[in-house]
Parts: sequence; structure tokens; C-alpha cells
Amino acid sequence: MEKCLRWLETLWQTFLSVVKILLQSKWNTSLPTQFSNNEELVILANGPSLNSTVQNSNDFICDKTLLAVNFAVTSPMFEQLKPELYLIADPLFWIVPEKREQLFGTLAEKTTWEMTLFVPCRALKDKMWQPLIAKNQNIKLCIYNTTPIEGFKFFCNFIFKRGYGVPRPHNVLIPSIAIGLRLPFKRIYLAGADHSWLPEVTVTDDNVVLMHQKHFYDQNKSKSETVKQENLKSARLHTILYHMYVAFKSYFVLKDFADTQDKEVINITPNSFIDAFKRMKV
Repeated sequence: MEKCLRWLETLWQTFLSVVKILLQSKWNTSLPTQFSNNEELVILANGPSLNSTVQNSNDFICDKTLLAVNFAVTSPMFEQLKPELYLIADPLFWIVPEKREQLFGTLAEKTTWEMTLFVPCRALKDKMWQPLIAKNQNIKLCIYNTTPIEGFKFFCNFIFKRGYGVPRPHNVLIPSIAIGLRLPFKRIYLAGADHSWLPEVTVTDDNVVLMHQKHFYDQNKSKSETVKQENLKSARLHTILYHMYVAFKSYFVLKDFADTQDKEVINITPNSFIDAFKRMKV
């Protein structure tokens, strides 16, 4: 009986995913084809350990294709490493005016080499950020789908491979890995993927939930703050913990997808909380 109920639940998830694809996904999303290294990709997540990884393992990183995310452009490391790929996922980057100007304006100002910028297709509804990027001819724009996909494994992997959706994208690393697995790279390394959020969550005497989100570019400036949702309201504790659960679960979904593609995701982040991927010290 229990097995039957799980099967029916998975069937329902698959049906809902099909509906979401039809309503939300774009069918034609292009991918870049030329890379300095077609075999190995390093995803530079924004965890605080990225500083030491780049400093101590630069020889390992420098000869691979690099993908940076979110506010990496605000760090001098952006111009030092010159990533070929850049990806954003959080709607706040194009919804909140100061974040929009800080991200897209700085990208247009600093990028003096050819770089592909991945932006969710739903960001196209906002016209305010697009002129900022259009100023810089070095930046090529690629649109990707953030449609959350669940259901039967064979169905999910089919959809991931074609880019119609991704595992539930509760942080920027999830679509970054998903897109990396659609590109020709055989090995994808994760740097700065600390994900050590649990000890950083606190609740005040006024029942305000705070989270100290440390990044490699603001370690000495960051502080505990409320977590803003897409509606700009502060998230409650159960919402934050649920999003963590979904994120860590999505990494196992991505590992299964990588296995079907005969590819490997390798976590080179020291003391990372992600338990889905093979670890390697560099």
C-alpha cells in the first residue's frame, strides 16, 4: 500500500511538472559552445572558504573554465580570475533597484573579456536591467529555465538534459550545476560551496529570524539579517529550514543526473555541509 501511494505521489509530481513546463518554460534556450577548457569546470560559489581556495590552489583553478555567481563581480577576485561564465538566480537581483544597479551596472563596467551571463527567463519581464548589460559588448546573454521539476527519475533527467527545468532552485548553486551538466564538461568542481548555514541561524526575543550569510567578498562586513523572500517579506524559521532541506535534497537529484550523463560533480570546498558529491582536497 505504501509503495503504491509513493508511486501515485510521484505520478502527481510528474503531472504537475509537465503543467509547469507548459506554462513557464521557454523552449529555445541557447548554450555557449566555446570554452578555454572543455573538460573541466569550476563553479565559484560565494562561500567564505573561496578566498583560501583561490589563494592556496590557484594552480588547480587557473587552467579550468570558471563560472561565477551572484555578487562575485563586487570582489577584486572577479577581475583576477576573469570567469567565462556567470549565473544569477535570485529574483531580488532584478526586483530590488539597488541590487539591480550594483550587479548589472558593475558587470557592465568591469567585464573587459568575453563572458556568458546566464539569467532566468522570467527576468525578461523586467526591462530595467537589460539596458545596463547592453552597454557592454563583451557580455553575451543566455536565458535558462528555472521551472522546478519533480517526478519520476527518467522524466526528470530527460527534462534536465533539455533545459526545460531544473531541480527545485532554492539557491544559485543548483541551476549552476544543472547548466554545467548540460555543457560538455566531464568534471565539475565546486569551490566556495560551504553551505554551513545551520549554526548561523538565530531567533531574537521578538521572534525575528536572523541568518548570518557569509560570503567570500564580505566576510568582514556581513552581519545577521532577516532573509527576504521574493515578496520582500522576511522568512520565518520553518520556511528557511524547509528551503535548506529542498536545497540539500536537490544535490542528490543532480548527482543522479550527473551519473546518467557519465559526468562527475566533485566538491573541493573544505568543511562543506553538502553530502551528495564526492570530496577532493586540492
